[in-house]
Amino acid sequence: MFVNTLTIDMIKIKGILSSFLFICLIFSNQEVLPKSFSPAGKLDGMVLDKSNLTLIQLNLKNDSLYQIANSIFPDLDLLNGPATYHRIIESNQLIDFENYFSNDILLVLNQDYTLPDSSRLYWTETKQGNNPYGTWTEDGAIEYTCACIENDANECIKLGYDESWYNPFDYWADAWWDFTPPYYDYIQEIRVTVRGAQCDALPLWSESYMGLKDDNNVWSYDYELSVNYTDNTFIVPFTFNNGILMPTVGSDDNYVVDFVRYDFFYSCINTENALSLTASDSENCSSIDISWEIDQNAITTGVRLYRDSNLIYESSDLSETSFTDFSVNDNFQHEYCIETLNNCSSSDWICGLGSVKNVPETVPIVTAQDGLSSNHIEILWEPVDNVDGYRVYRDSSWLSIVYPHQSLQYIDEFIEGGEIYNYCIESFNDCGNASWQCDEGFSGSYLGDSNSDGSIDVLDVVSLVNFILSINEPSESQLFWMDMNQDGSLNVQDVVLIVNIILN
Repeated sequence: MFVNTLTIDMIKIKGILSSFLFICLIFSNQEVLPKSFSPAGKLDGMVLDKSNLTLIQLNLKNDSLYQIANSIFPDLDLLNGPATYHRIIESNQLIDFENYFSNDILLVLNQDYTLPDSSRLYWTETKQGNNPYGTWTEDGAIEYTCACIENDANECIKLGYDESWYNPFDYWADAWWDFTPPYYDYIQEIRVTVRGAQCDALPLWSESYMGLKDDNNVWSYDYELSVNYTDNTFIVPFTFNNGILMPTVGSDDNYVVDFVRYDFFYSCINTENALSLTASDSENCSSIDISWEIDQNAITTGVRLYRDSNLIYESSDLSETSFTDFSVNDNFQHEYCIETLNNCSSSDWICGLGSVKNVPETVPIVTAQDGLSSNHIEILWEPVDNVDGYRVYRDSSWLSIVYPHQSLQYIDEFIEGGEIYNYCIESFNDCGNASWQCDEGFSGSYLGDSNSDGSIDVLDVVSLVNFILSINEPSESQLFWMDMNQDGSLNVQDVVLIVNIILN
């Protein structure tokens, strides 16, 4: 679209007349009136098709330029007078702007611009004007007041101020605010918004600017701020001051900063889950060995290992892929989980179960034969798990070892007739020994056989009478076998019972 020279001239004349009338108004009032907030226009008001976009900057430094742009391109939403404007347009609209504006007025910032979308991470932070990271002035031209916007704001800083309503001398000041963004892998876009107003009555256009400090603490006056109380939003380059985002505002015309906001659109690559985790199960007596595998191609900066949801190990040394846990409980199965992490995220947990090797259980049942044979005693027992072998004891003396692959029995042939023996079985492994399980057994003697010759006869009667008359002292075994009625004593009743057996 083109406009003729007459149209442009009329627009310029209109702007000059507006400026003249405004000056007359100022001199008649001789004071600056409070300013109300004026909403900023849309950045993409001219965009219908978002497939092919261009980001431009318009430096509309005076009212004439502003009137031209606003009249020819009303959909740009230029709502706040002379200032620097960032606008997103369709790429095929760029030639229309180039027909009207020279390169110092129209800057193409990105001819292949893409709007941020939901796939990007988003971070924002706002800092009040009265909380700058630093300030500078040679003239004391800084005051912590909201001046002409005090009806809507209360935490401001005023830059380049003086006491009178108008002073032809410049009193420059600038201030800057610090923003530390989250960790990122890629930046898609950074937007800076300065909300404020120029509270000086003259000049009619802005002499207040915003820029970004670089690593040399230098900032350029890239963006002219509107004199209106509004949001000045700019899509800025990725300029950092030693890793910090540091927008700076400078003015010599009583510019009041209400707040500064950063909007940060970025990508952060998540770490990948560990490939595997294994924990030893009943292999060690006092510890559990854990090992894991991670994807060497993933962006991973460290690992964390948990036992039963409690952190027990953390390392940034990715070459370490194992850990030995000594703080474990016997007879308990622990759950171990590994997570990988980087500056952006932590992974899901990959888990496995592990346990120590325990001392075996006590043998539940031991059976020693009672008089089934006259020349041996057989001992049998039930098996237990996690065992290396079984020790056999008789009357607390070790007899033999039986291994799990063998028959779980022991035959004791070295016995005395009529003797009662206490047999015990002890299960064991390399972690320790279980408690003993015991049972008494004896050979094929029977009641009344005092000499254990396998028969009851008159010799047994004589022996019993000698015991009763205290002619001979019976052994413990003879006391048991000659007590025919098992009443705990030897007497005439036992003699009668033996004689009856012989006679029958």
